[in-house]
Amino acid sequence: MTKYEKILVALLFGSMWGALELFGRDLLRASGVDDKSALLFGLGIIIIYASKRLIDFPGSVVIMALIAGLFKTASSEFYACQFTAVVINGIVFDFTYSLFKRRLDASLLFRALAAPVITYASYAAFALLATYVLRVGTWASAGGEEVRAYLGTDALIASLISIVTIHLGYYLGNALQPYALPGKLRMPMAAFRVASVALVAAIWIAGQLYRTT
Repeated sequence: MTKYEKILVALLFGSMWGALELFGRDLLRASGVDDKSALLFGLGIIIIYASKRLIDFPGSVVIMALIAGLFKTASSEFYACQFTAVVINGIVFDFTYSLFKRRLDASLLFRALAAPVITYASYAAFALLATYVLRVGTWASAGGEEVRAYLGTDALIASLISIVTIHLGYYLGNALQPYALPGKLRMPMAAFRVASVALVAAIWIAGQLYRTT
């Protein structure tokens, strides 16, 4: 893949991540499901890791996180802190993968151990930022109490989920990887570009239509 195709794939995966956050959160909210953040974080890991197995260039997940965060603005209940949380997740995963790529890709045990570390780092960074920098609502008023409760409940649940989903992302990426190699896609590169742009456009149009309903 050329850099252009890799960016297209990042746009596509970022839009898929955004769609998961947008439709998934509202669907879980309507269904009365608790721990929406933890479940969506775990599912997001699948998309993130799969993308890294296909297009591993520095900052690819950060780009995806920015796209996914923008996608969430169409939510019926959008909060700026949600955008911040998604971007933090992308930064933490990208940084961790850049440091430990070989170990993460080579060892099931290492992935299982890394998953809760990535999760807690993401959750802690968000909680501290929301409490002491952004000073958002109950985060600012409750202070350290809210941070401790968040890390003791939401982060713990997300960690347990991510221990499973990080492997799913790895294996999904492996399954798709052969099709990312030159000559294995079974379609002209021009067709791939058009198809990628069309899919991204379709996802974004669906999100915009969802905002108006």
